[in-house]
Parts: sequence; structure tokens; C-alpha cells
Amino acid sequence: MQPQLPHQQKNRRIKRLHKRKTGLPPGTLLYTGEKKSSEITVHRIAYNSTNYAEKIFTDGNKLNLEVPEDSVLWLNINGLHNEKFIESIGNHFGLHNLILEDILNVFQIPKAEEYPETDQFYITLNEFYIDDQGKLNRDQISLLLGKGYLLSFQEEEGDYFEQIRERLRTAKGKLRKKNADYLLYVLLDSIVDSYYIILDQYSGQIDVVEETIFEKKNTNHLETIHQLNKDMIFLRRSIAPLQEILFRLLKEDAVLIEDETRLFLRDVLDHVQQVVSQIDVDREFLADLVQTNMANMNSHLNEIIKLLTLISTIFIPLTFIVGVYGMNFESIPLLHQPNGYFIVWGAMILISVIQILIFKKKKWL
Repeated sequence: MQPQLPHQQKNRRIKRLHKRKTGLPPGTLLYTGEKKSSEITVHRIAYNSTNYAEKIFTDGNKLNLEVPEDSVLWLNINGLHNEKFIESIGNHFGLHNLILEDILNVFQIPKAEEYPETDQFYITLNEFYIDDQGKLNRDQISLLLGKGYLLSFQEEEGDYFEQIRERLRTAKGKLRKKNADYLLYVLLDSIVDSYYIILDQYSGQIDVVEETIFEKKNTNHLETIHQLNKDMIFLRRSIAPLQEILFRLLKEDAVLIEDETRLFLRDVLDHVQQVVSQIDVDREFLADLVQTNMANMNSHLNEIIKLLTLISTIFIPLTFIVGVYGMNFESIPLLHQPNGYFIVWGAMILISVIQILIFKKKKWL
């Protein structure tokens, strides 16, 4: 029985978790990821051009959810396994149950939903990293933009936004002077920039595979190429929908997005399109490597068949001679000669040498 690949195990886990929601009404809050024993932590940051306050909460009951006047509130929630806590945050900010359901369902492709009645814009997208075993992993990140606040939900705690927090702490650039929509742009830009790092790592792997194919022509590299191609497909499926999300943010009727922020979002859209284009180029290159690998395998097989054919050709006349002298007749030439045995051996060796010389002259050997 062949061992399951990581992506096969993941797919089976996704199907199993989705099966748990079968028959439940829309809006049912059920975390579809793996249950965690650790507490949910909330990174609360409130800022404006002159003031900055930052605090990390591990006890949800003590968390201050009020949006300060003349400030931007950013709540970064790490951990989604406590449905009641996520629901309490949703109730405070008036989030629709369908939004909360999407936040807790961590096996989604990127999507965006606008809720004009509550002046909220919801986005879910993916962050990627390669673990110590060289396997591609993903974390789902959900962003909720409202008037004066931004909520970000992460399945697992990570340092994706630490550089942005440092910019806020030191008041570098104009982030502290802008509204929550600009913070949304900065978070999206940070996530999209991380895609370039992932693609650079894959480009390095593809280059290694290419060099190995030409250095070890007699080795089949199809499994490695196939896994790289599956990862490329997974990345494209998870990143390409971001283009539609950004198009929706760039629409004039997106009231939460200021005109100046749209200029920066266009730049993010350009980056996403470049990432998708690079993935397509890498996939085409992998397709070429498949053909090269198959050509090497066919060439190696042809060499083997050629060698075996030449060996068989050499032994055909030898087998004929041995067969003749193996017949039970008294009148076979050289049969009763004292040196007949050696003469026959000499003839067979001479025939073999002549054949080999002919093969070499025709460059078959």
C-alpha cells in the first residue's frame, strides 16, 4: 500500500470536516480546522497621528472592543477554535452570521463580500509558508473593514504583520495619519509581497530539478515535477481570485475606500497579476521539464533495447553453429578432428569480433 502524500491527507481531512456541516442551516458557526488547546490571543492596537496604544489580550472577557474616537482600531485575533468567543466579537461589531461562518470555515478560496447596510467589507485570503520538510502549507486570514476599525482573523499565530506593527509603533511613513482603509491596503500589500518569497523558493526548486534532469539523464524525476506542478496549481487557485477582490475594492461605490487608497490598491492588483503570471510561466516550464524527462527516459530505454538487440545479433550465428554441432550425426565436419573443438571456438570468436567491428564502423556501438 502506497503512503499518502500530504496534499492527499489534507484533501481527505477537508472532506471529513465539510461532512460535519452537512445538514446544518446556513450561518451555523462551526470551526472546520483542527481543535487547538491554546488560548485565543487578541492583539489590540489603537492609533492616530499623535497617539498609539498597543496591548495583547489572552482573556476575552477583559478585551476592550470599543472603537476610540478620532482613532483607528485594529484587532488581530489569533486562533479560531473558540466559536463562542468569535461570535461575541461578531455580535459587538454587528457582523452577519454568514461572515462569522466564513471566518470559521478555514478551507475556502479567497472571496470578498460587501455589506452596505452595516458599512462593512469582508475579505478572506491565504498566507503560505514552506515548513522544515519542504511542504507547502497555508493559513487562512480574514479581514473585516468597518468605519474606523479593522478586524483580522488568523487560524494560527504568526509574524505576518509584525513589520506593520513596528511601522505603527515608530510612526514611520503615513500609516498613522491614514484611516482604516489604508491599513487594509498595507495588510494586503504585505500578504501579496510574501507570495513573491514563496515563488522565489519554488523557482529555486525548479532550477534544481532542471539541472538534475540534465545531469542524471537516466533517472526518472517525474514524481518531483508532478508534486511541484500540484503546488503551483494550488497556489494559483488560492491567489488568482484576489484579482476579483481588488477589482471590487477599486469600484467607485466601495464607500469605505478613499480615492487615494485606490491608487495604492491598483499597485497591489498589479503585483497579484504579476504573481499569477509568474505561476503560469512556472507551470509551462514544468510542462517542458516533463517532456524533457520523458525524452530522457525514452532515450535511456532505446539505449537499453539497442544494446540488447546487438547482443542478440552477435549470438544468433553462434547459436546456429552450436545447434549444428549439437545434432547427433556422425558425418559432421571437424567432429572427429583432434582440434575440432578449438577450431569451432575460434570460428565463433572470429565471427563475434567481425560483427563488433561492423557495428562500430556503422556507429551502432
